[in-house]
Amino acid sequence: MQRVLEVTSVDLSLVKTKPPQIHIVTHGTVPTSGWKHPRLSPWFYIRPPDDGIQDFDFVADAPTGIVLPMITTIVAEATIPRDPEDYWGPCKALRGVRIHARTNTKEASFNAAEDLAQAISLFRGDDDPIPWLIVTATASDCDLTGKVLRVYHTGDGITDDYRTDRGNIELDPKTERVVRVWCG
Repeated sequence: MQRVLEVTSVDLSLVKTKPPQIHIVTHGTVPTSGWKHPRLSPWFYIRPPDDGIQDFDFVADAPTGIVLPMITTIVAEATIPRDPEDYWGPCKALRGVRIHARTNTKEASFNAAEDLAQAISLFRGDDDPIPWLIVTATASDCDLTGKVLRVYHTGDGITDDYRTDRGNIELDPKTERVVRVWCG
């Protein structure tokens, strides 16, 4: 495994899931043919970096045997199953990524709040307010932190068992807006 010769581009985006995931696509070059298994190898930190940027080495397996001495394009991509808003810990957002090759380094960043709102809006298919941020009268009685969530539509069949580790979110079947939030 070696760093590739050069990073030519880095694209950073959010995958439309709940919570959003981070997707990185990196293009680069290698000095010969035959390089295999390109990947992004993350740097591990004792404490989060002050700039909030995650570093990666763009690496691949060097060829063995006969190769052609020509600059060749190589692509690596990674999906990080972590909420970018809490990437470094509670309320410590990821500000971007930095990709390292042998001869250069490239960065990509995003405005996490705007991209997060856009990803959620696209996921839902409309521009309505984010439903789980709508405060209802019953929401203050139930702290959802650390609970298993059951999301269902009004009229759906649900079990009637009481679980202290469960939060329930009832949605209107037509508008997909939150009708009620309750624990149990």
